Amino acid sequence: MTAKKDKRLIILMVNYGTKEYMKELIKNFLFSLPKFAEIRIDWILTDATDAFEIDRDDWENEMRETFKNQKNNYFYFFRIPNRGFAHNVNLSYQLLKRKLGDNFSVGEDDLILLLNPDTSFYWQSLARALRFMEENREATVAGMALCSPKGAPEKWGHSLTFPSLKLIWGRKRFSEPSGALEPTEVSWVSGGAMLIRLSWWERLKGLDEGFFLYFEDVDFCRRVKVERGKVFFLPQATVSHRRGASDINIYRRKQHFYASEAKYFYLWRNGTEYLLLRLVRIPFKIFYFCKGYLAPSFWKKEWQKFSSEVACEREKGFPRIICSVKRFVQTPWMLAGWIAVLVLNLLLWGVAFWGRKTLGSPIILHYNSYLGVDFYGDSDYFLIFPTLGLLVFLFNFVLCLVLFFSKKYSALSIVASGASLGFQTAILIALVNLIFVNR
Repeated sequence: MTAKKDKRLIILMVNYGTKEYMKELIKNFLFSLPKFAEIRIDWILTDATDAFEIDRDDWENEMRETFKNQKNNYFYFFRIPNRGFAHNVNLSYQLLKRKLGDNFSVGEDDLILLLNPDTSFYWQSLARALRFMEENREATVAGMALCSPKGAPEKWGHSLTFPSLKLIWGRKRFSEPSGALEPTEVSWVSGGAMLIRLSWWERLKGLDEGFFLYFEDVDFCRRVKVERGKVFFLPQATVSHRRGASDINIYRRKQHFYASEAKYFYLWRNGTEYLLLRLVRIPFKIFYFCKGYLAPSFWKKEWQKFSSEVACEREKGFPRIICSVKRFVQTPWMLAGWIAVLVLNLLLWGVAFWGRKTLGSPIILHYNSYLGVDFYGDSDYFLIFPTLGLLVFLFNFVLCLVLFFSKKYSALSIVASGASLGFQTAILIALVNLIFVNR
């Protein structure tokens, strides 16, 4: 490898439940590096999490203790909420640019490598890929050869053709491997180990964030082809891959796959193929839903996971609960709104009991200005108002919590408290009006 020192390679990895694999990958790679590396490597290591925002510095501190800048390798650590693979990758790259500021520039020979954290590779494999990109200036994307830990090549690492229903009927699941032993031009390569010219990455603005998981790599290669770029597969640049290392339920995994598949067909295939695909996938979705959520093993695993999390929380003093309460209390108008709702409900009960005690039965429950009194009732009916107000209060409070912790709709949680406040006010006005009518 005769790379120049002013060349930059960015290796971008997003962790989602695969932190230990990521550590192992980096350790093995650094061990395989020559003493004086001839290329600058910037590692973007991002932790994408669905968990609550607690101990924000733990991820970075832990990784910094494990890895320090060495052999011309520089590490940048970020922690972000999980919004899908494409979004996480794009955001990680933007965070690096923001962190480096004026020191960041895109050179003609700079490259970016998208790499799954549940892989393992060494300098020798990467050097082959870098040498290929250096010697073949027309190459825009180069896919390294993903293989199992036992060395068997993956079937879905690349394809000579783009996905279509024809491949489904041929039982090839969208992939038509080349079988070549030398670098060969293909239609698309897997994003598990995809080397891209940084100038093209900037030009195409990264991955399409409409893909949550799967098919974002196929879409990117398709856009490269549209812009007259070339995509190559490098069978000699091998990367070991542990498939399915991230902890995702099989139904959720298939759900993401079918959603991304449908989006790809919507963007790149004709309407007939798109509609046929959606129909074909219906029985598959039902099957994987049953397999994912009706299997005893799933509930056993969920119970074990829940029990271990509760035990861990108890040992640490329930930090998640404390953090959640703090977030809820510190949200603008949230605490004040619910306190106002609670005060109004208590006032409703007080007015209702006072009316029930001072006004004896029967009482006027409805008065028609044309026909006179329509309906008389017992004074206990006053208690219907605060009871109804309490039920609406409880319903809206639970709805508020669900929205608050849903991540996607947390901004709407304040609407639930506002609706409850408005309802309690209306009920109180109606109750006071009824008492005045009876006096």
